Amino acid sequence: MNGLQKEIENRHLPELMRLENGDAVTNCANWKLRREEIKKLLCHEYMGVTPENIKSTFECVGVDEDAYGGKATEKTIKVQLANNNDAYEFLFKLILPKSAKEKIPVFLHLQFNELVAGGLGEEIIDNGYAIVHVCYQDIDPDDSKESFLGVSRFEKDWIKKDRWGKIAVWAFGASKIMDYLQTVVQLDHARIAVIGHSRLALTALWCAAMDERFSLAVAGNSGSLYRGSQAESFRDLSREYTRYWFCPNLFRDDRDANDLPFDMHFLIALIAPRYVCLTGATRDLWADAHSEVLSGLAASPAFEILGQKGLICQDEILPDTLYDEGNISFFLRAGTHFLGRDDWHAVMKYREEKNI
Repeated sequence: MNGLQKEIENRHLPELMRLENGDAVTNCANWKLRREEIKKLLCHEYMGVTPENIKSTFECVGVDEDAYGGKATEKTIKVQLANNNDAYEFLFKLILPKSAKEKIPVFLHLQFNELVAGGLGEEIIDNGYAIVHVCYQDIDPDDSKESFLGVSRFEKDWIKKDRWGKIAVWAFGASKIMDYLQTVVQLDHARIAVIGHSRLALTALWCAAMDERFSLAVAGNSGSLYRGSQAESFRDLSREYTRYWFCPNLFRDDRDANDLPFDMHFLIALIAPRYVCLTGATRDLWADAHSEVLSGLAASPAFEILGQKGLICQDEILPDTLYDEGNISFFLRAGTHFLGRDDWHAVMKYREEKNI
């Protein structure tokens, strides 16, 4: 057993590859059952349950044919959501490179502000990708005191202990955008990635876990194991400012990370046999890059049982190296908590290699 695998063993993680009845997961059929168990568990204990019967329609409300100096067409799309009791709408941008000669792969970027790809939009379209830009707070405010002002309004039962948290709400918004992207003929519908940073990295993982139309989830500076984390701890997440990102059940009984019936490897495993790209930084005080690597390794058996490779790496993770052999990749960048140019280029390299 190598050093990283020994560390995983020492963290005493909940068993990924064992059914609730105690049977080991030894084949694809067993994994299908186990995957449904994990989805149910994470909905009720972690992210919350998404309300049903929310209908969506879309309207193009603006077109710029000369975006980025004429290199791209930028469309502004309005998402209109409604059920029998309420309605809400938000906007996103779809940027299509004009140079593409084939169906265009896509990055659906959950962003903190109005800067497309953090200001790197031109580089990304120059590499042949379409970009969906959505500011997460347009989907739903990042504020527990404003819980019913956005998409959260579709679940107003505050007594429910498994009501959806903000991460599930933001992921639902991204999934509705995916509904629209499936209608755009210029796009390669089999190559749509969802990408986010920090809490929006968790959103990207949850989005891809729940919506199998995404070929790749990119989690920037997030996704580390809760057990044994050397950065932001499970206890930190229970603070007033962050606890509403998750369902209320997560913090019940004043439990700590070791009491959880899951850990981050469960979430990553739900994306198998598709692709996951994890990125970390050497001086990130919010996310523990080493524990991100362990998450990927601990999730790998789910990919392997489906005939794929998980995360392939050595014990020493080197900065500025893309570990890209398997369906889980990892890129470590020198620096702090940030999603920047080096990260984007590593992800684009991974997508090009795997054709995803």
